[in-house]
Amino acid sequence: MKIFKQYIALLQLSLSSLKDRGGSVLVTLIGTACVVGVLISMLSIGAGARAMIMHDARADRVWVLKHGAHGTGDSSLSREAVLSTADMPGVKKDVHDKAMLYGAVFVGVEGRKRIDNARTTFALFGVGAQFPAVHPEFHLTAGRLFRPGLRELIAGKSRHELFKNFEIGDHVRLRGNEWTVVGHFETGGFFDGSLLADAPTVMSVFGISTFNNATLMLQSAAAFDELQAAVRANPSLDVELRPEIPFMREQSKNLSGVLDFVSYFVGAVMAAGATLGAVNSMYAIVDGRKREIATLRAIGFGAWPVILAVLTEAVLLVLPGAVLGALAAWSLFNGDTVSPMGMSFKLTVTSDLVALGVAWALAMGLIGGLLPALRAASVPVASALRAN
Repeated sequence: MKIFKQYIALLQLSLSSLKDRGGSVLVTLIGTACVVGVLISMLSIGAGARAMIMHDARADRVWVLKHGAHGTGDSSLSREAVLSTADMPGVKKDVHDKAMLYGAVFVGVEGRKRIDNARTTFALFGVGAQFPAVHPEFHLTAGRLFRPGLRELIAGKSRHELFKNFEIGDHVRLRGNEWTVVGHFETGGFFDGSLLADAPTVMSVFGISTFNNATLMLQSAAAFDELQAAVRANPSLDVELRPEIPFMREQSKNLSGVLDFVSYFVGAVMAAGATLGAVNSMYAIVDGRKREIATLRAIGFGAWPVILAVLTEAVLLVLPGAVLGALAAWSLFNGDTVSPMGMSFKLTVTSDLVALGVAWALAMGLIGGLLPALRAASVPVASALRAN
């Protein structure tokens, strides 16, 4: 109880003198705000990518890949495999009794951004006629669907908004072949940053003989086991079924993992610099109060209350900076559209990222205040009282 009372008294004394230490307090606050703001802003890229990929994922939708494939990039399905899967039990049928399944193929193409004319690679997906049925979140916002057999395409929302030559009626050259833009669409998720065209036409134009994957709609989420059993019972069908939600979650981890690594690296470098600044500021504060602390020690205040008070002061100094940095990241970047690695999505500042930023700042405060706190408690009373 004695230690606690001494700690409270020391903390009150420290906080009451903050107005006399405006310079060092401002340095700590600004440094913390910059670190937290940059960290949250950069991590919002990965959070935005995850939100975009998972936005329209459904429990009753399944991706069909070649057995052993890790994703669509290393998967190859024959037309026969796609047709055989469509005949399996558990696959939902439309009003015309056609299986709600389509084969898809993609190729990398380039476009130029409106803002800086920079070239960026993104995907042109060739899809089947059942694409709108399998993806009910899909809807045209302008124009019409592409027609089979023609070099026509439709552009996703973020693709035509951010890139040149994707207005309806534009003729755009993609890898040496001219295509006509006939519509714009929106899904709210994964496909919004891409182009869609007729799969057989894409395969013919680019000399592709197999699909990358197929996507199907189940009669219900519970029908997956029935479909899985039927596929396994057919030894000639070398395919693997991946329920969309876990599949998309896995794909989002692969993408956001790279983005998060860069974010944490930059954040750690900045945090190291800001922490050194906090250490210097706290050392200056402790040195400026050396006689005051020594006087308190001389009249009976213990070392532990001094250490705890200095550490608490350091933490309380970084908290406003953390809040300021989080607010700046949210107000300046949340909802902004970015296009890294050919994908377009909105930056997303989540409550988890804000909590992480605050925790990061608290760690900076504790590390920055630890050595000055130990120094404050260990300075000999006699020498401190003799200091000017």
